[in-house]
Order: sequence, then C-alpha cells, then structure tokens
Amino acid sequence: MLKLLHVEDDESIVAISRLALETMGGMTVKSCTRGQQAIEAAPGFQPDLILLDVMMPDMDGPTTLTELAKVIDL
Repeated sequence: MLKLLHVEDDESIVAISRLALETMGGMTVKSCTRGQQAIEAAPGFQPDLILLDVMMPDMDGPTTLTELAKVIDL
C-alpha cells in the first residue's frame, strides 16, 4: 500500500482528498496542515508520495519541499 504525505492548509480540501485517496486510491494518507508539521512527521512516516500545496501560511510549498529533502530521501 502506498503511503502519501498530504500537506494542505485548507481543512475541506484535506477531508475530501483523504476520502478519495484512501477509499478510491487505497493509499495510507498522513495529512499535515503546515510545512513544519510535515517536516516533523515525514521521517517517521517515510512517504512514497508527497502531495504538497504551494501557497500556505508560515512556510510555502517550495520551502517545505526543500526542507523535506533534508530529512527524508526524495
């Protein structure tokens, strides 16, 4: 089963995406609402895929991706 790290600050998008990805896609989904939260969760979760919002408060998607690359093998 594929593990997907989903980083999205909009709670409604998180809920809809989780439902579709888990139910229809058969994936295990770890949802994070902030970039820093994803950076902290990623090493223990070891995702196969990352679905990352570009525009988020505090830390944008490109910055989050750069920081994720430092803590997991991309």
